[in-house]
Amino acid sequence: MKISNFFLFFLVLFSCSENENNNSAITGESGVSYNESKKVWSELKNINGNSYSYTISFISWSGFGNRTIISVKDGIISKREYLYYEQTYSDEGEMVEVEIKSYTETGEEIGSNSEGFDPLLIDELYQTCLSDYLNINKADNEIYFNTDEAGIISNCGFVETGCVDDCFRGFRISEFNWL
Repeated sequence: MKISNFFLFFLVLFSCSENENNNSAITGESGVSYNESKKVWSELKNINGNSYSYTISFISWSGFGNRTIISVKDGIISKREYLYYEQTYSDEGEMVEVEIKSYTETGEEIGSNSEGFDPLLIDELYQTCLSDYLNINKADNEIYFNTDEAGIISNCGFVETGCVDDCFRGFRISEFNWL
C-alpha cells in the first residue's frame, strides 16, 4: 500500500506539466509577470472607468501591414477601425503608408468584416494570451510576453523555432490610451 501511495504521489506531481504550472508566472522584458500585469490591469480599468482604446499593428517584412483600433466605452466595444496598407517610398525618399483598404465599424456592425483583429476587450486578450499563446510547447517555440510602462499587457505570442519570415503568432499592442 505504501508503494502505491508513493507512486500515486509522484504520478500526480509529474503529471502537471511545466506549462500548466508556470504559464501565468512568465515575466517579460519589462520585469512584470503575467499575473502582476493582470492585477494591474484590473485596478487601472476600474480607476479609469473601463474606457480605453488600443491598437494592434502588424507589418510584414515585404512592406504590407495592417492596423486595427478597438475603442471601449464603459466596458463595451464601441468602435473598430481597420487599415490595410503598403509601405513605399515617397518621391522625397520618406517611407509612407499607402492605403489599400479600410473600414470603421460601430454598434451592431462591430465584427462584421473578416479583416482586422478580432474585437476583443483587454480582459479577453489576457485570457487568450494565457490559453492560446503562453500554453505552447516551449521546446518548439520562443514564447513572448511583455507589458508597457504601466504594466498593461503589450504583446503575447510565440514564434516557432526555425521560422524566419512573419512567424509571430499572437498580438502586439502598439498603442494604448485611456478615454
